[in-house]
Amino acid sequence: MLSYDKLTTRELTQLGVLLAAAIALRLIENLFPYLLPIPGARLGLANILTIIVLLLYGTDKAGLFLSARILLVGLLSTGLFTPGFLIGLGGAALSFVFMSLAIERKYFSPIGVGLLGAFMHNCGQIIAAMYLMNSLAVFSYLPVLIAIGIPTGLFTGILANMLVKRIKNIGNL
Repeated sequence: MLSYDKLTTRELTQLGVLLAAAIALRLIENLFPYLLPIPGARLGLANILTIIVLLLYGTDKAGLFLSARILLVGLLSTGLFTPGFLIGLGGAALSFVFMSLAIERKYFSPIGVGLLGAFMHNCGQIIAAMYLMNSLAVFSYLPVLIAIGIPTGLFTGILANMLVKRIKNIGNL
């Protein structure tokens, strides 16, 4: 459980800036819905920052970060507790659990974490959609999402890896 006394003012400020950037990236993605012409498919640019926060701040702070990101994007974009919000929440939750485990146990590089996160996000979306629609037919869409998720997960993992290296070299975070 994250206790607020463990967050320094510096960390809170840094996480706030990263959160604002993640929200902006997610909202910018909404402006280009046909970049990936498949319903439900996105580049996942905000996930770059989630991976960075996981790597630099750990699971507790990244969980707080992701929760705030999901709620704020829901308020600003999809609306809270709409089907789109709940499907995205299912994807984000499953993805976060697996990315956290992979990072804590050092199973994957940041690039592998990006791939794993994209794959598990797609699985979580399908599980949530199956539950909401009360239909197993939604499962047939999973291969389509995975086909898009692999290159986008690779892209986000590569960018997160590059940015973490730069941030560590700068020493500001």
